Amino acid sequence: MILYQQSCLRPRRAFGLLSEGLIRAMRILIDPSSIHCLNLGDVAMLQVTVRRFREFWPEAEICVFNEAPELLELYCPTAKPVCPQARQAYYTTAAILTRLGRRFSMPSLSECDVTWRQRWPGTVGKLLASLRGDAFAIEARNFLNLVRSCDLVVASGAGQITTSFGPHSTLILNTMEMAMRHGIPTAIFGQGLGPIEDACLRTRAAKVLPRVNQICIRETITSLPLLDELHVAREHVLVTGDDSIDTVYSHRSPQLGNAIGVNLRMSWYSHISHELLGTVRKPLQETARAVGAPLVEVPISRHPDEDDSGVCRYLFEGYESVAEPAHDLMLVEGMIEEIGRCRVMITTSYHGAVFALAQGIPVVAWLRSKYFAAKLYGLANQFGVGCEVVTLDQGDVQERLRSAIFFAWNSAEQIRPRLLDAASSQLAASKAAYEKLRSDLAGGRYPAGAARKSRTEVLAS
Repeated sequence: MILYQQSCLRPRRAFGLLSEGLIRAMRILIDPSSIHCLNLGDVAMLQVTVRRFREFWPEAEICVFNEAPELLELYCPTAKPVCPQARQAYYTTAAILTRLGRRFSMPSLSECDVTWRQRWPGTVGKLLASLRGDAFAIEARNFLNLVRSCDLVVASGAGQITTSFGPHSTLILNTMEMAMRHGIPTAIFGQGLGPIEDACLRTRAAKVLPRVNQICIRETITSLPLLDELHVAREHVLVTGDDSIDTVYSHRSPQLGNAIGVNLRMSWYSHISHELLGTVRKPLQETARAVGAPLVEVPISRHPDEDDSGVCRYLFEGYESVAEPAHDLMLVEGMIEEIGRCRVMITTSYHGAVFALAQGIPVVAWLRSKYFAAKLYGLANQFGVGCEVVTLDQGDVQERLRSAIFFAWNSAEQIRPRLLDAASSQLAASKAAYEKLRSDLAGGRYPAGAARKSRTEVLAS
């Protein structure tokens, strides 16, 4: 089983002249929000990161952790997939101390597990060879060589350094720390951080995040206080909004539509169950009928464990005016333009809200979990108006949902300019943050990463 494509380890082309006299292309490793490309919000953020880096460094080799190469090629054709299984094996094989640390809330145990793996990679290779075979040991070595040969390691837009995704959050932080140990610059873009209630993850974040060269957050309600608690210097933090606003704003509808877009995420992290569907279906349909609006399905996620489209079919059952899709919902641009048919968007999905707000469409956000509360309240604060949050675990849900939809519908024309202004401001901040990283790298503010060694030295070490 080959987890790393050979193309990711080929000699580089032209970026600069190494001190050893070798010419190579810049290499960037991106840790995305999703490794399967089945969530269009995740895809949108990754596309912006890849596109901006490609504009900065046309010849760069951009590698992305990904387990669906065919989808990555569709969405980011110039990026190269790196299968994440070797990284997973490197940090989790025989990770007894990590498991004990999480079980008994003893961060010192899990930190010890990470520390010895970072310091003695050869020992990890031998452990993998004995427990999982030589193939995995070789793949782990390739993972290490890839990270150590990079010029920049980046986490693209996400909302996943949080307790809800603790194990994956830890892998992201571990990879960042590995890059730091080899003098490689690191950056985090478009992040919604927290909440972090797990002691082990919080300790890991407190050790790694203060040393990241640049951290760009998309909201200030949860992320900024958390970074303060973790002692991250404010000079390393920029508030940029969500990176996907770039694509949404450029594909915005020239005017409000006449439909109501609907998204409801049923997943373990949304805490929304089948029992709630009947509760929200009635006020949704009654309100849509009262204003004469067709309903539009907005399936942001197609992941088998959280497929949004199946939920919409149930919510729309019995409603007399359901609009057929008018755009390709497999594409980010198609989804944005589909939402552009709407006057109001109702969603539990964070990016269902972003894709609407950034083109001037008001949102009614329904939620039940702390994870989505952190994301959606932060998003509402970024735009200032036009995003009404309705919690589904309090009384009078149906009446509050009806009232919120009516208000959004009636105020849509009035608040549209303010939403577009907020989107434009966040877009400018996001672009400026990327430009700052490019300028800092070009100006030598950060170490040259892999430029410290020739390619032969890196692969042989």
